[in-house]
This record gives sequence, structure tokens and C-alpha cells, in this order.
Amino acid sequence: MSFLDWTIVFLVNGGIVLYGLLAFREKGESFDWYLAAKSMPWWAIGLSAFGTAVDSGDYVAIAGGSYQFGLSQLSQWWLGIAIGWFVLSFFVILPMYRSGVFTNAEWLEYRFGPSVRIMAVLINIQSRTNVLANIFFSMYLVLSVLAGFSATASWFVVVAVAASATLYVVRGGLQAGVFTDAVQGVAMIIGSFVLWIVVWVRGGGWSGLNERLAAVDPGLPDVMLHVGGYAPPGVPAAVVILSFIVVLTMYAVINQYEAIRFLGARSEWDFKMAAVVASTATAVCLWFNITMGPMARADFPALETIDQAYPLMIQAYLPHGLIGIVVAGLIAGGYSTFDSIGIGISSLFVRDIYARFIVKRASDAHYTRVGRITAPFIMALGFAYVPFIQEGMLAFYLRLAGAIAVPLMTVILMGVFTRVHRQTGIVGLFVGLTYGVTAILGESFEWGLPVWYTNTWWTYLWNIVLPAAGMLVASALITLRHGPMSDADLEGLVYARENDIPSVRNHMAHRLKTLEGTWLQKTLVETPIRGAYPFKLPPGGLTLFRRPGVLALGYLAIASGLLFGVLW
Repeated sequence: MSFLDWTIVFLVNGGIVLYGLLAFREKGESFDWYLAAKSMPWWAIGLSAFGTAVDSGDYVAIAGGSYQFGLSQLSQWWLGIAIGWFVLSFFVILPMYRSGVFTNAEWLEYRFGPSVRIMAVLINIQSRTNVLANIFFSMYLVLSVLAGFSATASWFVVVAVAASATLYVVRGGLQAGVFTDAVQGVAMIIGSFVLWIVVWVRGGGWSGLNERLAAVDPGLPDVMLHVGGYAPPGVPAAVVILSFIVVLTMYAVINQYEAIRFLGARSEWDFKMAAVVASTATAVCLWFNITMGPMARADFPALETIDQAYPLMIQAYLPHGLIGIVVAGLIAGGYSTFDSIGIGISSLFVRDIYARFIVKRASDAHYTRVGRITAPFIMALGFAYVPFIQEGMLAFYLRLAGAIAVPLMTVILMGVFTRVHRQTGIVGLFVGLTYGVTAILGESFEWGLPVWYTNTWWTYLWNIVLPAAGMLVASALITLRHGPMSDADLEGLVYARENDIPSVRNHMAHRLKTLEGTWLQKTLVETPIRGAYPFKLPPGGLTLFRRPGVLALGYLAIASGLLFGVLW
């Protein structure tokens, strides 16, 4: 990298950090720091959700993954994450938003009890610190390959970037994170496009890519350039695609740092429209990133470290100046996720562990201060995963997510959409985690279990089916003995098109006797009620382009047609 490249990187990312520090002054109250006073508009939430989901790890790891799996990954990013955001914004987030909770784990205790709340925090911490490690390692690879830095110098820069992101989040909270993410999201799309268009043109487009892959192996174009092309032994292509869809549906549904953005919206309409914006921006950006993997496979067919594919393509194709633009976008992706994980996991620790079980009756300022102190420690945990991802970041993440995180998604969805009993949440988690852990151990230690039990791709199917079945059976047995859940027990906790929100808030405030007189109860009661729309509805209703449900269905129809028709 030249002086010009570094100048671009520092101007873009240094400017964004400075903006975050100066534009968003210190937030004193927890409602402001954690939820931005529920003031966020749809476009900012959407770009922030995109910038958070697509981090620098997804530049490097996704290109490395598609170097191995081909275009099958498009199902993950065009459909999986969009389904997740639509399920979250149209269904899952509604009872949380209306009831006044700050975190998804907080809602889980009201729905399923304290043990599920604790497990949700632990699973979120495991999942998100794994993602932090992916970002750290991605930046390290880019710096070592493109800049020629030593290992020590590369890691020093990675730590400095993480520390500066933590600084403006500690100062400005969610609002600083969302608006800086929106700016970073634009930089990310520009950076992805610059590399893609240069490689695409110089490589001869689609026909040129086919020819170059065929020169490596005549069967390679069929595997790499079709969504249904990748199918390892014992796993049908449909199961691979289902797994890719589930992994990012799970990401959107369980992650507190996604949920907190939607909970910070100024209205229900805003977070629904935000899901459409996030899905569209992600689809555009990830087309550029995923197709980079097959292009790299054609140019570098024998990489031992597949996650080097993206930085090697930058090095091989881009002149100075353009390298700076792409690396600036990549580092912006890291910033956008660093700040998101910092605020998201901090809110989980403070509300769902510290204030719930350790210090219950301190002042609002005390809990906000603890949140700020916690954020840097959350960031540091990510470095613990770095030694385990050397063989491929995506494969490692997929293995753990299918075994550990998908059961939590299943429990959340069962809680929102069904009337299963309160005691069944821990049953679902126990069944799913038991299966997931035995699948990993069975494969690692060669216990002789069948492929359909141990293989990574199959875990995404079974960890929906088995926990859901366990919860339904347990709920049926409890119903036989004690009767079904009453409407009063479920008020404000399950999906409903409409609620009497003041009544729900009053009920929520006194639902758990152990919270009487605590800070958690106080913030639940005092959180302002926001409306369904941030504007008055016109007499004839909203136009089609202002109806998030219509836009979401249109997006899903187009994405499905491209994936399962044009590119299958």
C-alpha cells in the first residue's frame, strides 16, 4: 500500500470516528445511551443494520467461503438474512418494542423464565465474540498481505481500530453507533464495487470466469457458479441451501445488537422499513463480495489459507489509490460491527446479568457507567477465538452457530408464535444444545455416528425440529396437568397485530415480583410509548412504496426468482 492508499484509509475512517466523537455528546441516561431515546429513523437503522451484519470479516471470510462453496452462499445473504430481518421487524420485535424491554433476553425471562434469560446472554456472547475474532483476523490478513506489515504491527493496528470504535460508542451510545454505521455502510458498498468492477472487466465477465474455472477443472464451473452446485458427501444441495438460509435468519433473530437498533426506532413503521433497506443494501454489497470467491479460485486455485483470497485479489488487480478505497471500505465494515457488538453485548450484560442478579437497586447513572466500562472488555473477548479460525473463518462459525445459536432462535420463535408453556423454554435449549454438542463431539472424535447426525449442514435442520418438538411435547404434558396458558399470562409477550400498549406496560411492570422497586422495573415503566407511524396516515392510506409489507414481499419474490431460477 502506498502513501496515497493510507491517506484515503485515514481520511475516510478517521473522519467517521471524529464525526462519532463530536456529533454525539455523552448520553447521561440509560434510555438515551442504550436505545437512543427511541428516536432512530428508518434509513439510519437500515443502513446501520446492513453495516453491522456485513463487517470486514464478511469481506474476507465470505470471499474465502465462496472460494470453497461457490455461489451457494448467495442464499445466505440474499434470502437468509432478509427473512431474518423481516421476521424480526414484522413479528419478533413487536412484543418487545411494545412491552418496553431493552433486550431480547429481558423479554425471554418474561416469556420463559430466568434460566433462559441467562442462557440467551451466554449464547449471544459466544456468538458475537466469535464474529469479533473474524473481524480481527480479517484485518490482520489484509494488513499483512497488502501492507506487508509484520505480525506484531498488524495486530497493533487491529487493536487500535477496535479501541477507537469503542471510544465513540462509550461516549455516544446507540445513536453514535447507528449514524456512524450508516456512513460506514456507504463506504463499504463503494469499496466492494470498486474491486468487483475492475476484476469483472479484466477477467472477461461471466463467460471469462467460466473459461478460467474450466481451465482449472472442467467440473468447477458447475460447482462454483450455481447456487445449487455445492453438495458435500451425504448432504443434498437443498440441505446446504437451507442451512445457509437458517444461519443468517438465526443471526437476525437472536442478536441483541440487531434487536437494539430496531428497539431504538421512533415507530413500528420505521423498523419495518429499515428491514427493507438493510436487505436491499446487503444483497447489492454481497453480490460483489461472494462472486469474488469464484474469481479468486480461477486466479489462485491452490490456496492453503482460503481467507487470503480477498486481499490477494486486491493486490493482484488494483492500482494505488483504488487499493485505498477498498481497504477504507473494509476497515469501515470492521468499525460498524465493533461499535454494534460493544453496545449490544454491553446492554445484555448490564440489564440481564448485572442489574438482574448482582446489583438491583442502584441509580440510572450507575448502570449507564457500568455499560460504558463493560464495552471494552466485550471487545477484548474476541481475541480468544483467533487461534481457532486459521483453517477458515466461515467453516468454524457455521459449525458453532448450528450447534449452539440455532436452538435459541427456535426458542424465541416458539415463544413469539405459539402458546407453549413458560417452563418449555429451557427444555428447548437443553434438547438443542445437547444435540449440537454431541454432533460436534461425534464428528471430532469419530464416534461412528451417521453423517445426517454429525455434519454441520444437517445441524441447522435438526436444531429447529428437535427443540421445537421437545417444547411442544413438554407443553402438551404440562397442559394435561395444569391446563393451557391463559390470555393474561401471554398478554404482550406473543405476536399480536394490535395491543393495548398502556395496559401491556402496566402488566409488564408488575409481572415479576422479584423486580419490584428495582431499576429494571423503573426503566420499563418510564420508557415512552411510541406509535405505529411517525406521521399521520393520509385518508387514502399509504402508497405501495411506503408499505413495508409490500416491499418485503417484492424483495423476497425477486431474490427467490434469481436464486432458484436464474442462478440455481
